[in-house]
Amino acid sequence: MEFRYSTEQDDFRESLGGFLGDAAPQAGVREAAGHDPQLWQRLCGDMELPGLHVPLEYGGAGASLIDSAIVFSELGRRLTPVPLAATTFAIEAVFRTGDEEQRRRLLKGMLCGEQVGALAVSGPEDTDPSTARVRADWNGGTVLTGACGPVLNGHVANLFIVPAVADGAVTLHVVAADAPGVVVVSQPSFDITRPVARLELTQAPAEPLSGGSPDDVERVIDVARVLLAAEMLGGAEACLSMTVEYACTREQFDRPIGSFQAVKHACAEMLIEIDATRAAVMYAAMSAVNNDELQIAGPLAKAQAADTYSLCAGSAIQVHGGIAFTWEHDLHLYFRRAKTTQALFGGSTRHRLLLADRVGL
Repeated sequence: MEFRYSTEQDDFRESLGGFLGDAAPQAGVREAAGHDPQLWQRLCGDMELPGLHVPLEYGGAGASLIDSAIVFSELGRRLTPVPLAATTFAIEAVFRTGDEEQRRRLLKGMLCGEQVGALAVSGPEDTDPSTARVRADWNGGTVLTGACGPVLNGHVANLFIVPAVADGAVTLHVVAADAPGVVVVSQPSFDITRPVARLELTQAPAEPLSGGSPDDVERVIDVARVLLAAEMLGGAEACLSMTVEYACTREQFDRPIGSFQAVKHACAEMLIEIDATRAAVMYAAMSAVNNDELQIAGPLAKAQAADTYSLCAGSAIQVHGGIAFTWEHDLHLYFRRAKTTQALFGGSTRHRLLLADRVGL
C-alpha cells in the first residue's frame, strides 16, 4: 500500500502550518502556559479543528481522521499552546459512547470552543475494572467518588469525561468542572507547554454516557493513540529540521559540523525513523474506518512514534551540544513533550505488549 496525502490534504497542511507560524510563533509558547484562549477560539470558530472528523449532523466538519492527524502533526511541530488533544479526545468519547441526545447536546459547546473538554484517562489502569480509581454509585442519581490524573489541560477544562467502575464494568461519565464534590488540583508537569491536573471527586454528580460499550471505550483510546502519534511525528520532524539547520551553520575546525560523519549518521538515523513513523501514522489514520485494523494500528503507531520522538529529541540535543542544555533554547521543550507523551496511555513497552495480545502472540 502506498501512503500519500492527497493534493487537498497537502494544501491544508501547508495552509495550517502558515497560519500557525503567524498566529502562534515559537516565542510565545512559554508565556501561554499551555493555553492561548484567543488562538483557541480562532482554531475552533474559524477553522473547526476539534470537530474535523465529526460528522456534519453533529456539528463537525465531516472530514476524516487523516485530516485530524494532519492537524495534530502541525500543532505538535510547533508545540501550539491550545487544549486540542484534551478536547478532541473528549469529543471522540462523547461521539462514540454517548446516545443520540447526548451527542447533540454535549458536542456543541466543545466543537465551537465555548467549552474545553478533557478525557480523564492517562493509563491502562483507568479503564481496567480491577484497577479503576473512580467508583460510580447511585444516590438519587449517579455520583462518582475517587481521583484520577494526570488530566491533560484539566486546569482549564469545563467538563471531564471520567471512566468509573460499577458492577464490574468501566463506563464513561460526564462531570462538570463546577459541580459539587469536584476539585481540580493543578500539578507540576514535566512538559511545561502542556499543564496537567488531578481530578478529585467526592459524591460528584455525573451523567453516564449510555450509548457505548467497553469496545467503544477502547476505540476512543485507540483514536487518541493515533492522534498522539501524529503529534509526536510533527515534533520529531521539528527536531530534525532544527538539527539540520544548526549542523549546516555551526562550524568547528573551519567547517560546518554537518560535514562530520558522526553528525551525518545521527541525522540519517533520525530521518529513517521519521519515515517509518510517518508510514505507521498514515496507515493508522486510514485504518480508522475498520475497528479490527485500528486495534492493531493504534498501539503500533503510538509505540513507534514515541520511540522516534524520544530518539530525535535526544539526538538533536547531542548535535546542538551545550547550547541545547540552556533554559532559553527550545529543544528541551520538545524533549519534555516527547517524554510525557510517550507515557500517556502506557509507555512503548506497554503498547507493544498490547499489540502482541491483540494479534494473538
